[in-house]
Order: sequence, then C-alpha cells, then structure tokens
Amino acid sequence: MQYLLTLPMMVLAFKDNHQAAVTLPAGKLIDVVGPVEDDDRFLLIRADDGQFHIFASDLADRASPVVTRKAVKGSSEESLASNFKKRAHRRAVA
Repeated sequence: MQYLLTLPMMVLAFKDNHQAAVTLPAGKLIDVVGPVEDDDRFLLIRADDGQFHIFASDLADRASPVVTRKAVKGSSEESLASNFKKRAHRRAVA
C-alpha cells in the first residue's frame, strides 16, 4: 500500500552489511512491503529505488495512506497524489 509522508521520516538503509540513517522528506510517496522478519517493530518500505526499514509507529505518526479512486471524473491517481503532496508540503512549511 502506498503512503504519503506528511512529515520527514528517518529510515534505516542497509548496504554492504552496514546500516545508515537516512531522512526521507515530507511529500515523498512510499510503498509498504510488509513487516520485517524477526522484528515486529519495523516495516519494510520501498522509496527512491531502495528498500528501508521504518518503525511501524512512525507510519501512523508521519504518513497518510494514499487513497485511489477508480472512476472519478477529471481525476487520476497522479493528480490525487499531487494534491496530497501539495497539502503535505503546506503543512510542513507552516
């Protein structure tokens, strides 16, 4: 399921057996893959062509689910995501 970050979020990146904390900005679309094996505190997400771990509690605090509508006249998934992104940016700047 896709979520839109309403606030910046720290995520854990894994590369070459090393961990690094990375910040994803507000307005970023992420895909939740599912829970991390052996640790139910974390979720596996995809963003920016990479996979990251996030705290499950951060998802509720810092992101909103992206709702897609099937056949709304004059609307598309892209325009819905764009509107969510604009609103998230306004909240982050305010």
